[in-house]
Amino acid sequence: KTLSSKGWFFARPNPRILNSHRPQEISNRFEALQISCQNHSSMSPCPVTYSRKHVMSHPLRVSPSLMSNNLTSNKSLLAYARAEAVIVSNHGDNKLTSLPFSDKVQVKGVKYMDFGWICVLAVTMVDGFQLWSRDGSRMLFFHPVRPANDSGSCFVRGVGIVKGRNEFLVGDSSGAMHTFLMAQASSGRGLNVKNTKGIREHGSAISDISCSEEYCVSADDRGSFCVFDINSAEPSGGHNLMSKRLFINAEVGFPCTSIAVHGEVFVAAFSSGHLRYYDLSTGDLCVEVAAHSRCITAVALNADASIISTVSEDCVLSVWTLPESPADGDQVELIFTDHVEDRQLTGVTFLVDGHGERKMVASSYDTDTLDVWNEVPSFR
Repeated sequence: KTLSSKGWFFARPNPRILNSHRPQEISNRFEALQISCQNHSSMSPCPVTYSRKHVMSHPLRVSPSLMSNNLTSNKSLLAYARAEAVIVSNHGDNKLTSLPFSDKVQVKGVKYMDFGWICVLAVTMVDGFQLWSRDGSRMLFFHPVRPANDSGSCFVRGVGIVKGRNEFLVGDSSGAMHTFLMAQASSGRGLNVKNTKGIREHGSAISDISCSEEYCVSADDRGSFCVFDINSAEPSGGHNLMSKRLFINAEVGFPCTSIAVHGEVFVAAFSSGHLRYYDLSTGDLCVEVAAHSRCITAVALNADASIISTVSEDCVLSVWTLPESPADGDQVELIFTDHVEDRQLTGVTFLVDGHGERKMVASSYDTDTLDVWNEVPSFR
């Protein structure tokens, strides 16, 4: 894999790369900058781009912590974490709610999980995780996680929901993953959550988990990832969800901070600032992009538009195309980028507000605002 002196792509031999020029150097000229790339007959142009608009300039009371993937959304609700608090924000009326923890906690991450019949907010923390109602008003479930040797403490980080099933996974600091089956309690009130099985394939702390209907991908702090084929697993929990491992890659030397699965391709973001697109069935690297100059802190997937958004400690937000098949895996296009001055960006997500408008929102470390971009049609 080589790097062109004129470009910022590492790629497999003879790649078909759309964009081999770097956008303008990171400067003060990032105002809704849209990058136009060479046309390619086999790749449809992305139908959207974004324009920046600050619509959440009110104080947040509690600013986001410097942790990866520190923003999640479900429809009009947003949630982010501080070390000892989780804040839920209603994007429509700017209402802020702090989760009423009964004890002091050390939060490691937040993620909305929508099962269709219920949507819950998962809060990972030291010694376990909690499930809350989507508005953060009440806790529905708590599961403690103990270290493998029963000494000291461990933390939970990384949550992945298996699409089309009532199952989800969480990772912990020992490198283990735990699978859970979700059901409504027989009384009709509350949840019945069953821990079906655990598995350890990683040698360091899990950093993120992402699943589709067919695959589950986990990543860790040493940069390795593991891919499971979950197509053959029974949705009842009778067959272990993680029983058919496809492969696990070697450590790359940099922590993998965030991953996203789409079609037959998944993308992994690293603390080195690189994005790597992989073939899910083989683990082959399709293309590597030197996307940011510092650690990438979050990746958000917009499956409808086949795009992802990345944010980094370099104060830059970018939107990239995400191919659905390995055949198009080396065709990566940067369709939008913006420099958010004096912001260490920690999270990004897509949402639809109460008026049906599609937006992209980013959180920043130790700041009292959330930055919002409006989706607009692309006429390229």
